[in-house]
Amino acid sequence: MRRFWIIPVLFPLLASLAFGQQSETKQRSNLCRVDSLPVAVQHRLQQDYASWRVQDVPDLSPRARGRWESEKPLSCPGIAVGHFDSGQTFSYALLLVPEANPDAGYRFIVLSQSPGQSEYKATVLEKMDQAGAANYLIRGTPIGKFFDQASKNHFNARTPDVILLFDSAEKEYGVEVYYRSESNYRHDPVDY
Repeated sequence: MRRFWIIPVLFPLLASLAFGQQSETKQRSNLCRVDSLPVAVQHRLQQDYASWRVQDVPDLSPRARGRWESEKPLSCPGIAVGHFDSGQTFSYALLLVPEANPDAGYRFIVLSQSPGQSEYKATVLEKMDQAGAANYLIRGTPIGKFFDQASKNHFNARTPDVILLFDSAEKEYGVEVYYRSESNYRHDPVDY
């Protein structure tokens, strides 16, 4: 008789876990909403990238989604926020994909504003105009994870944060670190 009470207790528990996972995925997807960004960033996107949208969790290939989930993110795979351009103002790195066909290409950009300015300037870090965008995602992280003080001096990397671009394609599994060096962004492959 004791065996039968397990099923009524276990079924609601399993259902709530499954619902919680669906809710978590939906919640993460809400983090990719452009309206969560500053109004000036939204305006720049509407002006320059009207037919593009932020890479979202459902857009990712199975390998990219696995990589994203292994990072245990609390943010969007197409948005990274940090001090990428200066230590004084936040910048917004975005991985944009075509609205109509998200796997057809991407634009990897950083939107930054100069101190005291309200406008955001867009810098294109990389672009691709072929299939495979579903394999890419971005993430911001402190510069100290990749550069010690000697490296910062050598590469003239002075900002507190860097951007990681993950390529999770089957034969291209790699990570590039993008960082500000003087007046340009540079990038290098890293083991991560």
